Amino acid sequence: MLNELLIVERGARKACIEMAQRHSDVKDVGRKPTLRVRLDSNGRVADVDPAPANLPLWTFGKGNKQRFPFLQPNAPLMYLNDEEIDTLRLLRAEKRRNRVLDLCQHATFNEAYFIDWPGVRDKKGNWSQNPSDYLNGLRERRKQMLGLQNTDGKSVLAAIDRFLTACEATAGGVNLLRQVAIKLVEVLQHSVGDDWQRVGEPLLLFGGGALFFDVPSHEFSRLASDPRQVMAVSQALKTADKSNDGKIDGSKRKCSLTGKDEQLVEDTFPELVIPVIGKTILFSRFSAIPSNARYGHFGAKSFAVGQAVAEALAAVLRSLTLRERKFVTWKSIPGEAPKQSDLLLAFVEEALDVPTASFLAGNEEDFSEEEPNSIADAVSSVAAFEKRTERLIEAVRAKVKVDLRNTPVRLMVIRKVDRANRKVVYASAPTVADLYNAAITWAGGERNMPSWLKLPFWRKGESKPYWMSPPHVAPLGLIAFSKKVFIRSGTASQEVVGLTAAETLSFFLDQAGIGDLSAKHRVERALRMMLRRRATLVSGSAHALRRGFDFAKDYDRHETLRTITILGVLLHKLDRNKEVYMNETAFKLGQLLAAADVVHAGYCADVRGGAVPPSLLGNQIFAMAQTAPNKALAMFCRRWKPYDGWAKKASRDPNRAEALIASKQRGDQQRGWDIKKALRHTREMGPLAADLAPALDGCRVDDTFLAELLLGYIAGLPKVQKEDVYVQDPNQNEKQED
Repeated sequence: MLNELLIVERGARKACIEMAQRHSDVKDVGRKPTLRVRLDSNGRVADVDPAPANLPLWTFGKGNKQRFPFLQPNAPLMYLNDEEIDTLRLLRAEKRRNRVLDLCQHATFNEAYFIDWPGVRDKKGNWSQNPSDYLNGLRERRKQMLGLQNTDGKSVLAAIDRFLTACEATAGGVNLLRQVAIKLVEVLQHSVGDDWQRVGEPLLLFGGGALFFDVPSHEFSRLASDPRQVMAVSQALKTADKSNDGKIDGSKRKCSLTGKDEQLVEDTFPELVIPVIGKTILFSRFSAIPSNARYGHFGAKSFAVGQAVAEALAAVLRSLTLRERKFVTWKSIPGEAPKQSDLLLAFVEEALDVPTASFLAGNEEDFSEEEPNSIADAVSSVAAFEKRTERLIEAVRAKVKVDLRNTPVRLMVIRKVDRANRKVVYASAPTVADLYNAAITWAGGERNMPSWLKLPFWRKGESKPYWMSPPHVAPLGLIAFSKKVFIRSGTASQEVVGLTAAETLSFFLDQAGIGDLSAKHRVERALRMMLRRRATLVSGSAHALRRGFDFAKDYDRHETLRTITILGVLLHKLDRNKEVYMNETAFKLGQLLAAADVVHAGYCADVRGGAVPPSLLGNQIFAMAQTAPNKALAMFCRRWKPYDGWAKKASRDPNRAEALIASKQRGDQQRGWDIKKALRHTREMGPLAADLAPALDGCRVDDTFLAELLLGYIAGLPKVQKEDVYVQDPNQNEKQED
C-alpha cells in the first residue's frame, strides 16, 4: 500500500491538498460510543455528556500504551450477572431504557475489576501496565507538551493535570470511575435522548464504550476534544523531539520509497482511522504469522521508510478521506464478496473539488444508482449522467490550464483484508480525456436497446401503472449488480462473489473495440456472468407480464431493467449496436417467441375464458432456442397450427373482441384487448418467421447470440397500434394508456 500511497501523495501535492503532518504518537480513535468526562480543577467529575457521533476524537500514546485523553475501560462499570445481561439484550428498544435504569440502580460498581485502574489490561484481563507506570508516563508526556502553555491548547494540559490529581487522590482511579458511573446513571434518569442511551448502555452494562477526559467548556476557549488540538499537540511533541537529542538517532539511512537518506521509522508506522476501513496502520508485519518470519524482521524493522515520508502518506490519506470530502474524493463501494465494502479514492490532480468519486460510483449508499420515482426520472437518468459528465469536464477545464489529455485522475481502491492487514486492490491514473471517453461510451451503451422497451410499475397508493425505461447504472454499481444470482426461475436471488473493483474499473475505462484482446475478453467474461446469473430473471419477467400483471409480482422488475441496461452496455462494448443486432437473427427469433406468447394469451382469452396455462407457447420453446435455434423454429412451426387456425377464425369475427371491450365487466374488457393484440401479432409474425428460416442455417450460438435473443424476447414487437397501448390494472381492472 505504501508504494501506491506515495504516488497518490505526489498527485495530492500537485492538487494543493492541505496535508498537515501529525506526530506519530497522535492518533485517531475508532467511532465507539464515547462519554466526554469533564473534570474540575480538583479532579472531580463536574459533568458528563455524549461525544457527538460526528466529532473526530483523538488521543496520544506510545503504541497501545499510555493513551490519553481517550481511554477504554474494556469492562462494564456496573457488575451484573450473565443472566441479567442476556435478558436485557432480548428486550426491544422501547423497554430497554427502563430496564437499564432499573439494573443500574440495583447493581453495584465493578470495583474488583477496576481496582488498579488506569493500568492497562490485555484481552485476557491481565494487567500489562500497572497504574504507577501509566501515570509516570503521562507525567513525562505532559513535560513534552509544555509548549501548549499560553495557547489554546492549554486545556489539554489542564485535562492531564486534573486526571493526575484524581488518580493520585485516595482510592485513585477506581474512585474516578465510580464518580463517572454515578453521574451517568443520574443523568440517564432525567434524559430521554437516544445519544445518552447509545453511550450509557455499553459503558455501564456491556463494557463496549469509551471515555474522553476533558474540561468544562466555560473555563477554556478551546476544549481538549476540539479537533484543532491535534495539530497543536503534534507541533508541541515535534518540538520536544527536536530538542531532545537522546530521543532521535542522529544517523540517517536510505528510505526504500524515496531512495534518500532520512531518519527512518523506528517503532511503529503512523496509525489513523479512515472511513469504511477503520483503524489502519500504514504498514505492519506481525511476528505470529509464519510467512513473515522468513527474514527475521518485523514491524518497522522489516521495511526501511523515512519517518517524514510515513507521516506524509498518513496525512494525505487522512486529508482525502475527510467527512466533508465524501462523494468528492472518496466513497464506500461494495467488494466482490458478499457483505464486503472497500474504500474508493478518486480525484483529479489539479481539480480536487470535482466530485470524481460520485461520478464513478453514484451518490447512493446501496451502490445501485438512482431509484427512479417517475417515468421522467427513468427516461432522463442516462441523459443526466451525460450532463454530469459534461459538467465534470467543464469544471476540470476551468481549473486545469494544461491539456486534459495529460491530466491524470488518481484512482485507488483499498480493502480491509483482516484486522491488521490493509491492501490496495486497484490503482491507476487514467487521464481526464480517458475518463470522458469512457463515460460517453458507457452512456451510448445504456441507450443500446429498443426504444419501446419499457416495464410497468405501480406507486404505493396508486392503482394505475406507469411505464419505466431501463435506467442509468453507475459504472461502479456493476460490482453489486454482478453479485446477485437469480434462482427459482428468477423469482428469488442470493449473493455470491461478483466482479472485482479492478475488473469493473478496467471494463469501464478500456475500449474493447480497438483490437485490445484483454479488454475484449474482459467484456466477454462479464457478459457470460450476467447471462448465467440474470437470464432467468429477464425471461421470467417477460413471460409473466404476458400472462398477466398479477403473475409479474414475483419478479424484481427494477433489477430486470438494470439487467437490460447492462446488456446494452456489454453489446455496445462488443460493437453490437442496436442498429445492427435488431435486424439480425437472434433478436428477431426472440421477438417471434414473444409474439407467440401474446397470441397464445389471446387464444386463452377467447377459447378458455381467460384461463392462462403456466407456460405460454413462446416460453415453452425459448429454452430450446438458446441451444438449438433451428430445432426451436421447427418446433414452433409444428405447434403453431391450432393458434393460426384460431387467429384466422377470430379475424373473420372482429365484433367479438369489440363486444368484449365494450362490456361493463372489466375482466371481459381485458380479454377483448388481449384478443386484439393477438390478432395484430399474428399478422406481423408471418414475415418475421419467413426471414428467420434461411438465416438460422449455420447460425453460431454464443453469448452474444443469447444476449440478443433475450433482448428480443423481452422487447417483443413494437407497439404500433392503439389497442396495444392499453393495459389492465391487476387490482382495479382499469384501462391505462402506455
